[in-house]
Amino acid sequence: MRKLSILLVISVACAHQAPVKQAPVVAKPVKAAPPPRLIDVPPAILYKESRELMAKGDWDAAKARIDAYLAREPKSAAALFDAGWVSEKRGDPKAAADDYRRALDAEPAHVGAALNLTRLLKDKPADAEKLLEAALAKRADDPQLLNALAAVLRAQHKLDEADAAVRRVLTRHPADADAYRNLAAIEADKGHVRLAESALNNARKLDDKDAGILNSLGLLAMRRDDVTAARGYFEQATQLDAGFAPAWANLGSIALQYRDYAAAEQACAKAVAIDGNRWETRLAHGWALEGLRKPKDARAEYEKVLALKPGQEDALYGKALALKAENDLPAAMQAFKEYVASSKATHVKEAQNQIAAIDLRLKNPPAAAPKAAANKAAAALDLSKLPQGTDTGPSIEKLPSDEETPVKTQDKAAPANKDGGTDNTAAKGVTVGAR
Repeated sequence: MRKLSILLVISVACAHQAPVKQAPVVAKPVKAAPPPRLIDVPPAILYKESRELMAKGDWDAAKARIDAYLAREPKSAAALFDAGWVSEKRGDPKAAADDYRRALDAEPAHVGAALNLTRLLKDKPADAEKLLEAALAKRADDPQLLNALAAVLRAQHKLDEADAAVRRVLTRHPADADAYRNLAAIEADKGHVRLAESALNNARKLDDKDAGILNSLGLLAMRRDDVTAARGYFEQATQLDAGFAPAWANLGSIALQYRDYAAAEQACAKAVAIDGNRWETRLAHGWALEGLRKPKDARAEYEKVLALKPGQEDALYGKALALKAENDLPAAMQAFKEYVASSKATHVKEAQNQIAAIDLRLKNPPAAAPKAAANKAAAALDLSKLPQGTDTGPSIEKLPSDEETPVKTQDKAAPANKDGGTDNTAAKGVTVGAR
């Protein structure tokens, strides 16, 4: 009995113990399913697609593909060259030059990169000469590199050295049309016009599909003051290649000399549409528009010239005249002052006279006629007594005389060079976009 009571006490004690708390069950975090993995496009496919997009002219998409390819193959000279060409087409010559330099770092003997970089360095012929010499050290006697070197040396007036480079080409490649074109340019610089024409005729026999040869013959004809022959050569060049901008620009230059502003505007407009990065062509287009009494359009071209070549004096003067024609006198005065401040200004006296005249007009604006008097005068008119016929007499507006020019600087109607044309002889021989 005692044992039973003890057991009961123990059982009661156990029944009154505090309940034991269960530890909370923590659920294991469920990992999110990874996003579906995109299939990695092989580099060869990226490069192939970039070339196809380049052929279609889709430059932005081509750049995206080339960048993706270069992210995997950063030392590919071929892809870097293509990247440079795409950058040129997208209007970024600085990026293009960087890409061509990287291509040459990866492959110093890459002819295409050397030639295209030389073209972009046209304003730095000394740097271009060093570049070509380095390329020739890897590919001695390469005709394309030697032709480019001859053009660069000629740009620095190193005519004897340029002639030697051309002779090296002709010794090994007597049928090289580009060498004859360079030889013609060198002889023309020496003042040997007939020898230059002979060299160009040899080039024409070797390559009768080159519009540049006809254009150069036209320039030489202008050196001989044979404008008729020059126009004929330029027209033949445009017929052979309607996309050859220099020939259109030179036709516009001839039309400007004869004050045929309509023809000049049409020719220069075509040249600008083909190649809008030549400030000389845009300047000529501005002159033609001014001759057609379109000051607003002319001013737009002058401003584009100044964007391409800041401080260009003829564009400054033309812009000032256009603003005055638009009756924006404060802006015109400021533009004339900028022109006078230019160290290359050749019409300072005329500009100062314009400033004085504008200042006088601004200080003494014309008095407005009283409205009442104007209305009274209009009421006094008896229109029934005027002739009622349909024929009208000649305008009393003063027509421009033969001596009148739209711009004081019009005596520079040949904007591209002293010969009245655009000399593209140095550019030929440069491989653009070729591998």
